[in-house]
Amino acid sequence: MEKIRAELARTDLGVLVSEMIKIPSYSFMENQEKEIAYYIKGYFDREGIPCDVTEIESGRYNVTAVLRGSGKGRSLMLSGHLDTVPAYDMEQAFSGEIRDGRVFGRGACDMKGPLAAMMAAMSAIKRSGKALSGDLYFTGVADEEEMGKGVAYLIAHGPHADGVIVGEPTSLHIAPGHKGLEWIEVSFAGKKVHGGRQKEGINAIEMAARFIREIYEGYTPVLESRAYPVLGPPTINVGTICGGDQPSTVADHCTLKLDRRMVPTETIEQVYRELAEIAEKLHRQDVRFSCTIRDVFEGNQLLPHIPFVTEETDPLMQTVKEVYRACGREIVIEPFPAWTDAGFLADQTSAKCIIVGPGELRVAHSVDECIEIAEIRSAAEIYAACALSYCGEER
Repeated sequence: MEKIRAELARTDLGVLVSEMIKIPSYSFMENQEKEIAYYIKGYFDREGIPCDVTEIESGRYNVTAVLRGSGKGRSLMLSGHLDTVPAYDMEQAFSGEIRDGRVFGRGACDMKGPLAAMMAAMSAIKRSGKALSGDLYFTGVADEEEMGKGVAYLIAHGPHADGVIVGEPTSLHIAPGHKGLEWIEVSFAGKKVHGGRQKEGINAIEMAARFIREIYEGYTPVLESRAYPVLGPPTINVGTICGGDQPSTVADHCTLKLDRRMVPTETIEQVYRELAEIAEKLHRQDVRFSCTIRDVFEGNQLLPHIPFVTEETDPLMQTVKEVYRACGREIVIEPFPAWTDAGFLADQTSAKCIIVGPGELRVAHSVDECIEIAEIRSAAEIYAACALSYCGEER
């Protein structure tokens, strides 16, 4: 690893991340990932590492680089997303300011910092002259913050690998998995009348309140009883509510949007069935109760958001832990609290996936988004060491 560290020292990771932040790639902008994808290609071209940019649909781009092995070892993919959320109210979001050992700006930790660490790891291996037994890939994908079109293209067209490290901000803790995800819309029907004659109407907001009460008082304890190793219990959250027209009118409509996080012992069908059973129970109690339950993304042909956990005994998990022990780093294993492309890759391919990256999730998407340069460097060392161990070195 001394050669790897020496080569990493030649890369100014703070400047690399700063330059990437200065290239906006936020949701819904025109040609969203094009410029950052070609910037990354330029980096790999200068390093002599084969790299391709693919327009996966009009205005959306993936980028892929590879260090070919001899074909005698396992293949590893270092993967992350090119897109970010918008600046929102973050001032100077694309300045890429470097201050106090950190880089500031939109995408600093989510996830141009992790991408830079992966890029630097690959170039350090190439510069060191070390030859791998298995192939090492870098994939930067589009659209993770919205619909996952980039990873869907990757799954359909490759490349594929035996193991995948997704570089979301975990503070370099090891996340062997995360819960599945469904966004669900529940629409309540009522009868509109003047507020002065409310007994003649049916208040959809009141019906929604009954549903919410049943969610938190009756259903949540059931979910808490289903705690799964590593991931913990499944959850449900009422994220939004909208209904009614004005204070003096009985509301004839109300809509909730729910976030439902699943564990591997649950199915998507089960999620909708259990919510339907809650609705049926409330209808039996009051025949005026009526609601419709549907997937928020119904008809969009999204890949299913299935939960996953990579086993403690899997070679990829063992490799990462060995690398941490070798460099004297504390091993902290915990689930990732949000959804990532690792979920799609674990469900739709044969790859074993984990999530490890520099940066703190708590500042992602915030006005304070930043990342420590020293942690980016540590991540680059970890990624390079994992590649050498998992793919194997040619002797």
